Order: sequence, then C-alpha cells, then structure tokens
Amino acid sequence: MIGMANVEDALELGQGAQFWAYISPQNQTSKYVTKWAVKIEQTDGNWAGSITSDNPQKELKTPKLSGVFKVTVTASGPKFAEKTLSPEPYSKPDIGCNSNCAGMVGIVANEDGSDATYWTVWDAVCKPI
Repeated sequence: MIGMANVEDALELGQGAQFWAYISPQNQTSKYVTKWAVKIEQTDGNWAGSITSDNPQKELKTPKLSGVFKVTVTASGPKFAEKTLSPEPYSKPDIGCNSNCAGMVGIVANEDGSDATYWTVWDAVCKPI
C-alpha cells in the first residue's frame, strides 16, 4: 500500500490508467482486515488485475486504457469471514481513470472491526498531457 505522501514519486504516470490500494489507518483497519483483494477489470473484460494483502504495494497499470473499470473488493479478518465488501455510501462502486492518471481504492474497517467497506478515488493523481 502506497502512502499518500509519496504516491506521486512512486507512480510513473502516462501510457495507461493505473491503480493502487490503500488500507486506511481509520478504525485500526490493518488489525481488523487481515486478508483482502482488490480486483479491477475493464467492463468489456479485456483487461483485469488484482492487488492483494500478499503484495499490498503492487500497482496495476493498464496497456494505454482509460475509462470506467469494475471494482470488486473481498476481505476477511479476525471478526468476520471472507466477504465481498460494499462501497461507502458516498463512494461510487466502480472507478474511472484516464490514461495519464492513477486511481485509488481504499479499504476501511468499521469501528468494532466486525466489517469493512471500500471507497474509490477517480483520477487521484494525474500527469499533465
């Protein structure tokens, strides 16, 4: 998981939409969400990639694609079995990203750690074209 402070330095933007996962420090998420996967796929099914708790620093980069991508987040922890997470009420369930930008999917546990949700940030960081 890339920290917010160094994301611009870590990503080489351009030539395709990129994505990264962020585990929120809110509600001690890393304590309560111990296994997770973020799958991002092109709506027509020609491209897909995943970032998991086994390799949380992984960045996904599409081959010159942009548009809206389907997001599926699964997670489990000490207080809940593996499940597909719902997006936060204020967040869109899928993510849009231009070919010169990177988008972010964040995971956050609820207050007692018995569940979690996710949120998306479309075009979180962009390189001028």
